Amino acid sequence: MQTANEIALEKVYNAPIALVWAAITQEQHMRNWYFDFKGQFQLTTGHTFDWYAGDLKDKQWLHRGEMLEIIPNKKLVHTWTYPGYSGKAIAYWELSEVDAATTKLNFRFEFAEPFDANQPSLVRGNFVNGWNELILNSLEQYLNKQ
Repeated sequence: MQTANEIALEKVYNAPIALVWAAITQEQHMRNWYFDFKGQFQLTTGHTFDWYAGDLKDKQWLHRGEMLEIIPNKKLVHTWTYPGYSGKAIAYWELSEVDAATTKLNFRFEFAEPFDANQPSLVRGNFVNGWNELILNSLEQYLNKQ
């Protein structure tokens, strides 16, 4: 159940679990549907990584994450912050195999500490729109091309 402190999405993809895991953890896949981490993203607990993203007409925001939990082909958990601004979220990516060719993703973005209320770009609605586009559309379209 979704609350004011989190965004929860569930999606079933017509792709084997190994491919979905690769798409959410390997940069050569991620840059095609998600973000370009430019060599920063590593599956090591405690590793921190930075990336820039935002509306190309507006500000490119520096993002920072830290790997909290990694269970290959099952679960990825990392933080999501904006250096220089208050707030912190935790992204939970949990995969389960429906069958050999189908995978379910349970995604949760938990607002652990409120983001800076003085920044219109950091309001919950922008995160809802962004995650809906990424999880429900972009990732599925990418997987369907593989």
